[in-house]
Amino acid sequence: MIELRPYQREAMKHALKLKRSVLVLPTGTGKTIIGAFFLKDLFSRGLIKKALVLVPTRILVEQTHKVYRRLGIDSKAIYGIHPKHKREEMWRSARVAISTPETVYNDLESVKVDAIVVDECHHAVGNDAYAKVLKELECDYRLGLSAYIPKKRRSEIECLIGEIREWSTSDVKPFIAEWIADVFETKFDRKEMDMYDEIDRRRNLARGSEKLVYTSALKFFAKDGALALKESLSRKNKLSKLLDDLRDEVLKLRDLHKLRYLFRALELYEGFEKAIVFVERVIVAKKIAEILSKETNYRISLIIGRQREKMKKMLEEARQADVIVSTSAGEEGVDLPTADLLVNWSNTSSPLRFIQRHGRIMRRVGRDVKFVVYLVTPDTIDTDDLITSIDQAKKIIDINVDRDVLEELWKKSRRHKIVEEISVPMPMEWIRQISGRTQSEVRFALKKSTEEGELIYIYTHLGKTYVRRDRLDKLKKFNEFLKPKHMGKVKVKVGKRSRTIRGDYSKLKEELIKLLPLPKLEITVIKKSGEIEEYDFKSYNFPIDRPEILDVVLKNALS
Repeated sequence: MIELRPYQREAMKHALKLKRSVLVLPTGTGKTIIGAFFLKDLFSRGLIKKALVLVPTRILVEQTHKVYRRLGIDSKAIYGIHPKHKREEMWRSARVAISTPETVYNDLESVKVDAIVVDECHHAVGNDAYAKVLKELECDYRLGLSAYIPKKRRSEIECLIGEIREWSTSDVKPFIAEWIADVFETKFDRKEMDMYDEIDRRRNLARGSEKLVYTSALKFFAKDGALALKESLSRKNKLSKLLDDLRDEVLKLRDLHKLRYLFRALELYEGFEKAIVFVERVIVAKKIAEILSKETNYRISLIIGRQREKMKKMLEEARQADVIVSTSAGEEGVDLPTADLLVNWSNTSSPLRFIQRHGRIMRRVGRDVKFVVYLVTPDTIDTDDLITSIDQAKKIIDINVDRDVLEELWKKSRRHKIVEEISVPMPMEWIRQISGRTQSEVRFALKKSTEEGELIYIYTHLGKTYVRRDRLDKLKKFNEFLKPKHMGKVKVKVGKRSRTIRGDYSKLKEELIKLLPLPKLEITVIKKSGEIEEYDFKSYNFPIDRPEILDVVLKNALS
């Protein structure tokens, strides 16, 4: 009999108490077990008679069914492979039905349950089959399970399932593996860099859908290699039309500029029991698997596509393999607990996919310390996406990448070039026009650069106006926004206590200068008109670590 870990027991009790809830725990912490025990408890107390477990893929239907049976829970695996009349009978007789949302949605008239467990519930938004099912089925008990839920999906998921509660990596640390990350810079050669720059130049000049097509070309090239770009050019599509004049030059480029770095990673961590290499494009995954099979003594397996019969065979081969080369098909729901080396050939900008990939090594099986290698092409969109995913994912899981390495990567990224182009104070819209980058790219660059202390901003008639720290003298043009005349109030932490300071510019500066450095500053501006006080709020979300920065902030806030 499986004994619940302390955090699993706590999570189950929390779910039972709320009746409708979402539990967010790191991958590899046994969320399926929590869902099973949640239902076991409800059945044992006679609170429910029938339950449904939703999982995203057919292969997960089988895996979850095996877990439930092992725990002594009478369950049936139901999916589209069964004819509809047989499924109707299975729905009637199943005490616990385990199925995909697509199958359930097709059979809604036959599905009547008292409780639903929703695995990988981050899918349950918009027009996804998960969301459609949850809107149609009525039941008292709902439990959602996920490793990560993006902020923009939270309210909809809470509405459909229940209140979200999260467990951090530190909460479950004794039960997941320690891991160490390494970054290999997989540089383009001169011809490759020239080609990338030409496509990027065209992208900056493009508008609308053409800009997106060029962005896709850059991602294929930098993340996967010229082989991915060559395959795209071999098809009749908008990309091949836009890059037709470059076709001959592209065909001359190396297929896989990251290949030798993959060999280096396998050699450096040669004591691994099992390695997983995540690749975006199928053609690239196949080529890598072929080369590794020919040039190494490792047993190689390939995971591509999501067809049930093929996936079962691929998973069997993967269990026997030393190195698994996988597309996104292996990111979610592929149970490879003994993997102790993860190589990200193609980096993703999605924090959700980033976390799911890392979940493949986070179970405490095999060696105590595991390793993750990121193969990243510097000065390209590949670097940008890695930085984006790390920035978001580090709020959820530990990211054991050396801070100095991340800073160097950031300085070598295309988005950092946006910051370098800010020669005089200017608002975001001007920066976007000058750089030719998209609004989301510019917004990310400005946010990261202010957090890192490379940029500061002041409030002007143009909105937030950004300036580099080494160009503060250029603020003279905005003197009218640096003439303090109001009172202000700030709340700061001194040790474990909070302290409120109120006064004019001189008083605030005198007190706050003693407390430097400050990670940020929020100021309530007090504007007096006779006996009436009006309040305004200004927030400066960047390190205030020097007297001259504090001076600019206070003058601007109180002007």
